[in-house]
Amino acid sequence: MLQKILIIANLAVVLAGAGLVFYSHNMIKPEPTNQDAETQKLKDEAIAQTQVLPVPIKKFVVNLHSRSSRLRYLDIEMNVLTFSDDQKEIVKASEHIFKDSVIEIASHLDPDDLDSVTGKILLENKIKKRVNEKLGEPPVIKQIYFSGFVVQ
Repeated sequence: MLQKILIIANLAVVLAGAGLVFYSHNMIKPEPTNQDAETQKLKDEAIAQTQVLPVPIKKFVVNLHSRSSRLRYLDIEMNVLTFSDDQKEIVKASEHIFKDSVIEIASHLDPDDLDSVTGKILLENKIKKRVNEKLGEPPVIKQIYFSGFVVQ
């Protein structure tokens, strides 16, 4: 008799476990995701991040260090690309920091170096680094595009 009760109890536990497994696999399902909506959301976010328009910095002139008695200068115009649209106002308000940094950096560079592609890349990197340091964290400047760059 005791053996029959134990068999029935074990059978009840096994059936209850099997029923719980069946219920959890078939009845509790997460809500299906709308693939089209998720794809569109990701596309919109990517477009928003890539559609940041640059902030123009007006043309100005920098006197360059020259070994000869001839006066050399750099006529420069820039467009500054920020990491987000929110940072555009920071760049507009800090235009003087850009100009000071360009004057300080370019005045110590050789005019012949600035005429080369590597000189322009070096100038861009130095300006980005200096301005991002002055503006603090998080970095503001992603890229600098020279729309006007004349060394004379």
